[in-house]
Amino acid sequence: MNKPSKSGKRKWSVKKTIAISFVSILLIAAVALYLNFNRLLANALVQSFDSNIISDVYELKFENLNVNPFEGSIRVYNVILQPREKPLQDYPYINSSFRLKAERLSLVDVEIFTLLRSNKLYLERISITKPDVELLFAGKRNVMIPFSDSIAAENKSNTTKKKSFESFKLDEFNLIEASFKVTNKGKQRGMTIKNLSISLADISVSQKRREYQTYFNSVALSVGEFDGNLKKGALKHISFKDFKLGIDSLEIKMAIDTVIYRFHDFNTGLHNLDIQTADSIYHATMGSFDLSYLAKSIKLSKLSFKPNVSHAVLQKDHEYQHTEFSGTVGSLALVNLDFDALVYSKKLFIDEILLDSVMASVFKDKTKSLDKNRLPNYLGQTISNISMPLRIKHIKATHVQLDNTERKVDSTYAKVSINRATLDVKNITNLASKTNLLLDVNADGYIANKAHFKASLSFHYEKPQFDFTCEVDKFSLPDLNPLIQAYTPAKILNGVSDELIFSGTAEQTKASGTMKFLYHDLEIDLELQNQAKWKNSVLTFAANTVLDSRNPSSANLPPRIVKFHIDRDMNKGFVNVIIKSVLSGLKETMIMSKENRKAYQKEIKEKRRADKKEMKESKKKS
Repeated sequence: MNKPSKSGKRKWSVKKTIAISFVSILLIAAVALYLNFNRLLANALVQSFDSNIISDVYELKFENLNVNPFEGSIRVYNVILQPREKPLQDYPYINSSFRLKAERLSLVDVEIFTLLRSNKLYLERISITKPDVELLFAGKRNVMIPFSDSIAAENKSNTTKKKSFESFKLDEFNLIEASFKVTNKGKQRGMTIKNLSISLADISVSQKRREYQTYFNSVALSVGEFDGNLKKGALKHISFKDFKLGIDSLEIKMAIDTVIYRFHDFNTGLHNLDIQTADSIYHATMGSFDLSYLAKSIKLSKLSFKPNVSHAVLQKDHEYQHTEFSGTVGSLALVNLDFDALVYSKKLFIDEILLDSVMASVFKDKTKSLDKNRLPNYLGQTISNISMPLRIKHIKATHVQLDNTERKVDSTYAKVSINRATLDVKNITNLASKTNLLLDVNADGYIANKAHFKASLSFHYEKPQFDFTCEVDKFSLPDLNPLIQAYTPAKILNGVSDELIFSGTAEQTKASGTMKFLYHDLEIDLELQNQAKWKNSVLTFAANTVLDSRNPSSANLPPRIVKFHIDRDMNKGFVNVIIKSVLSGLKETMIMSKENRKAYQKEIKEKRRADKKEMKESKKKS
């Protein structure tokens, strides 16, 4: 039996000392090897970049590099890719540049030993986290990188000939929460982009002579915020949020002067679009925008186009009468839009356009003179003169409100409102096959929210002509006093419109038709002291004539159904033709012309003969 040590201490084994020393040496060697390995990889990464002709124009810098050999990943921190102060070679066609600064660059599934051995970078995934990117555009066709067959690259005086991208494949690329600052010197535009993320899958890049070919299996892009300022062009400011873009099977061919692209599917959308025109006069907004290539649809919501200034400011720069438009649309949908025809052939083919909750305002200042050199076309000829080939089969607008305001010659204002309306338009086209095809416009609504009407117009494409018809249901005539008094010195005290139907044909210089206006208990208060003013107004009733209080005048008389004729004001459009036709028909009904009186007297005689004949037959039967 061994005796215990007097001191109570155990002796340190020599073997343990050797083992610990060996492990320490291995750890130190491993750390040294790891650090040296990182340095070698960093050098290899830089040399791989420097061996490409892109390094003639750009330089790559980074502060730290970490490698995980077990998963084959490399992470590079504080990366900077920026233009060189002085390019190593001159590429005259390069007129733009970019600068990238990122917190972290991750390379995954890297063939590390290939990178160390031959300075060639082969990997499967790239991820860039929170980069700041600056883009500078300075040409009409912006080129940022050199092509392999450039003059400089083929210069035989080069001691070391650099290679270009012959081919490159990548499983995945991710750009996470990037910030972009874009400056376009040529167009004097600047924009900032926040929270930009890009995800690319199955990337293939190759280069042929003076051409890059790129393929992506899928592309996903999102933008948190966009803000742009423009010093040139029609717009001054544009901003939006939550922009998203998705592309399936994208193929791009890029040469120095052209870009050709194809894709299988494309969809995009954004929210809170805000546009300010260059002169700060108009402001346009949109709540949302969604586009789908495969679904052949575009959907928009909460559209608004309104001026920031008064009508006086809008009108001051116009010498002649000028119509202003503004309004809002609750929703707008384009159904079966042929994107291929639009993109590749510059043709607009749409099956249907649907609008809802439309509020439109029209303003015209009639204190200004008419432009006698302006000869408006009818809608058929206006559409035929559009240069872009188009075919829109159907447009339908529901819940429409239209406010038409005019500043009259005496500087007072008149307003006409159409409420609760529906508009239906068919056969909008300028194609050659439009022969015998009519542009059909149908409207259903309320005048001043009181009188219900239905109107139909058919415009000819082959000649300046359109046919029109309108029916107005029974309504109380005094309900339209605000409209009547805006144009005439008259007030309807009492009366009911039982039926109003008119129809006609408008030609290039004139229009004619018939009107049936049945009413009873009509009482009008005429302000005869304003007779001169009245004679010059749009409603030229004879102020000194006693009007019939009803049509028909009595139960035994036929109703007055009159014909009307008007001469077109050649400096005004089709709406004015319809208005003049209505007013002419109303005037003829109340104060008939010689032609209509003669026709009416003949009708009375025929009715009396028919009544006598009926009475005789009735007596015979009794």
